[in-house]
Amino acid sequence: MFIYSSRAMLNFEQDPPSSSERTIIEMLVSCNQITEALDFKQKIENKGKRLDLLSYGSLIEYFGNNNQIGSAVALIKECKSIHGSPPGEKCLKQIRIKSRQQGLEETLDLESLIGKDPLYWIKKGENELKREYSKKGRRQIQHAANKLLHI
Repeated sequence: MFIYSSRAMLNFEQDPPSSSERTIIEMLVSCNQITEALDFKQKIENKGKRLDLLSYGSLIEYFGNNNQIGSAVALIKECKSIHGSPPGEKCLKQIRIKSRQQGLEETLDLESLIGKDPLYWIKKGENELKREYSKKGRRQIQHAANKLLHI
């Protein structure tokens, strides 16, 4: 295994494997150097290569965490055109939350872009459905049982 320095990777003195490219992009994103990460992405694409799904995921997750929904949606569309599917749900979670908070879900048409929210049924159940075994749901049952004991 070859270990590349970050300067060599950014200047393309050697031809790195795709896993090294992903590592460099994730490193730049974690250090909040997003412009360098996007420049590195552009250099990769200029060489005729393309980013893998995980690299797109780390870029999209960064934009979602920093409330840059427009940039994240543009990257999602680019990722879908190249790979045929969006990145994993971990990367899309903050985009769903922020767009729901700002009321942009319908405007961006997120459901057709990244699919339905896999946790929608839990949120619907927590908000709308009464649970029988919760403390609030069983208080009337306990009240009747206590009355029967005192007869």
